[in-house]
Amino acid sequence: MKSLETIKPVYIADTNALFWYLKHDSKLSPQAKTIFQAAERGETRIIISAVVIAELHYLNKKHKVFADFAKVYEDLKSKPYFQLVVLDPDDILDFDKDAAVTEIHDRIIAGLARRLDAPLITVDPQITVTGLVEIVW
Repeated sequence: MKSLETIKPVYIADTNALFWYLKHDSKLSPQAKTIFQAAERGETRIIISAVVIAELHYLNKKHKVFADFAKVYEDLKSKPYFQLVVLDPDDILDFDKDAAVTEIHDRIIAGLARRLDAPLITVDPQITVTGLVEIVW
């Protein structure tokens, strides 16, 4: 994992990073927190895959963290520094390029980071060890 030298124009958020950011959880690394704070100030943008939203919904059902997930989702959509993106069917044709990431949801998220040439905010060791994309944590 690379140390944060400068804030880049765009980042991709993995599920745990976004979850911990939303919960103000100390599990969020100082570098990740710096990036989210920079986004809040308008210095960068954070892209969130629809897969991350689906995983957040699942985590919320499992752990009942947010009383109203629909409100959390609407709040994410309303923030100008977050950009929610859908999984495009053409992206699936790209899966072989990301085959080093074995879990399908992680592959989709890492593939998005690779296609956009943007750092991925994640602590996920299964993505990190592949070297497929730049990781910040």
